[in-house]
Amino acid sequence: MQTAFAVVALPVGLVLVAVSVVTAALYTPYTTSRVDTAITAFIGVTLQLGSLVATAAAVLFVFGSLGIAGLEVPLLVQVVLAYAASHLTIYVACLKVTSLQERPLDPGVVLQSGPLRFLSGTPEATESTTEES
Repeated sequence: MQTAFAVVALPVGLVLVAVSVVTAALYTPYTTSRVDTAITAFIGVTLQLGSLVATAAAVLFVFGSLGIAGLEVPLLVQVVLAYAASHLTIYVACLKVTSLQERPLDPGVVLQSGPLRFLSGTPEATESTTEES
């Protein structure tokens, strides 16, 4: 049962994180309207839930593999490490999303300097980053 959770939960958590990051990249809230508040809440909930589920599955894989290898780790150590890893992951992810939303999605800036340049497929974005390097 634990292995089934890890196999299902890891991709589900990663998809939730990806949905959150793509939503944050495509929509930058500027006001306190209900739409902006709802989208910001959606980004935060999917980011935190996805990070928690993916980190829990990864920790389960690690300690399950250690158990199969014959190294038994006390449950308290597993819980403390999983708690620390999930909070660190969520903290770093929130910082990255916040820095991503500081700039609006300007194709001249974001697609040339960020990871979205590979998704754009435009030759201008790849040429200008090659010339700058």
